Amino acid sequence: MSNNIGRWLDDNVRKYGEYRQFIFLGPEGEKSWTNKQILDHARALAAGLRGAGIKKGDIIGSVISNIPEIPEIMNGVNRMGAVYLPIIYMLTPAEIHYILEDSACKVVITEDVLLPKVREAAAGLKTIERIILIGKETAPDIVPYSGLIKKAGNADITDVDKDDMAILMYTSGTTGFPKGVMLTHYNLESQMKTGTSVWGGNHLEPLLTTIPMNHIYGVLSCLEGYFSGFVNVLMPPFDPRKVLDALKEYQVKAIPVVPTMLIFMMMVADPEKDDLSFIDLLICSGGPLSMETLKQSEAVFHKQITQGYGCTEVGGSIARQRRDWPRKPGSVGFPMPGLALKIVDDDDKEVPRGSDGEIICKGPVVTRGYLNKPKETAESIKNGWLHTGDLGRIDEDGELYITGRKKDLIIKGGENIDPGVAEGWLFKHPAVLECAVIAIPDATYGENVGAAVVLKPGQQATEEELIKYLGEHLHHFVVPARIFFMPSLPKTGLGKILKREIRRIIKEQMQA
Repeated sequence: MSNNIGRWLDDNVRKYGEYRQFIFLGPEGEKSWTNKQILDHARALAAGLRGAGIKKGDIIGSVISNIPEIPEIMNGVNRMGAVYLPIIYMLTPAEIHYILEDSACKVVITEDVLLPKVREAAAGLKTIERIILIGKETAPDIVPYSGLIKKAGNADITDVDKDDMAILMYTSGTTGFPKGVMLTHYNLESQMKTGTSVWGGNHLEPLLTTIPMNHIYGVLSCLEGYFSGFVNVLMPPFDPRKVLDALKEYQVKAIPVVPTMLIFMMMVADPEKDDLSFIDLLICSGGPLSMETLKQSEAVFHKQITQGYGCTEVGGSIARQRRDWPRKPGSVGFPMPGLALKIVDDDDKEVPRGSDGEIICKGPVVTRGYLNKPKETAESIKNGWLHTGDLGRIDEDGELYITGRKKDLIIKGGENIDPGVAEGWLFKHPAVLECAVIAIPDATYGENVGAAVVLKPGQQATEEELIKYLGEHLHHFVVPARIFFMPSLPKTGLGKILKREIRRIIKEQMQA
């Protein structure tokens, strides 16, 4: 049997026959494709890439929004033994440039509206051999996607080792530079099998995907769909009113959302028509869900929320609440089958049940490491145990609760934001002596970006000036929403800035 996860689409067609597997709800209305049509396009794309000189193990990047070509691109790249690299299209050209350079990406697939950004990001990179374009624009250095899949032949599954990389996903770190998480075919197959064993999914049941498909949970929803045979309904950028309408129109059985999406859905919900009790699984993951939001959403939608917890380094889920077990408020469920999980102290010693500590896990889903970053890999994965940087506890039944974060990442609306990026630009400002970017409470996003700043003696700068300055260099999503000026930053005896103390001070100021 092949180790290549690309075979899951072939298996889907053999097992279920041809059916309407993918529905895209775009600005021009509904479009749909059968599993056989997606397979035909994926095989053609793989053949076209081979014909263009792409080899097994080469990295193929995609800078695209939620568009209907995603399932065939993902499968086409994997089936030929290449590595699929989904890049968040909202990143700046400089951020995309870093990812393309660090990964030695050979081909970038993008869409016409994003082509100028991709051109700027790829400028000066000798590893980029070609840009494949979805859309209408043509140029001598561009390969049209439609022509590539029309004139190419068919490609069968390429044999790979189970530990070969299948997907490379960049996630923010604490160093100021994103890290490429290497997910193998075995990692992802293990995640798919255990995921479906917990939450299931039946043939022809619709699942609505509003999460970006360049996020690990978006990728996983597509892959698990091939195994279970459900229908994947994909929407472009999240619109809460359209989501609620689509849930009812398509009688969706499952929808994964992040807490911010849940909040926006409640804001526009109509109690008369937005009863979601027909849904089997209203899944919330990707960030901390407050007890207040949990209770409000269950009351508004008349549906119990099912929670999960995970990260890119395991290809999706670490824990999920089970269907066959009472769902406890605040719990994110039991560890996934086959995954060992412990709560440890700073010396990596397991703490008593019910006590707080860092969440670490070990099993077949854990990444083999970060691309080109042996130091960071060794710091995160010790003796096979992934140190998540998240704090939690396990109750008497073995369920996991998330209680905080050891690392300083900010999770805004389900997206990880590295504080080091904004800190780097703040330090470049002539009036700034010291700074620290931290998470601040936010009713809409759960967490937002805030910054504590110490000005140089004799220098002046206002909150508005610094926010405008950062907005000239960074995407608005990662720009601090608030700037808090301090006479000095709290530090340890060795001079290390105490971000937890800064968070406490700022929280008190915001509540005053």
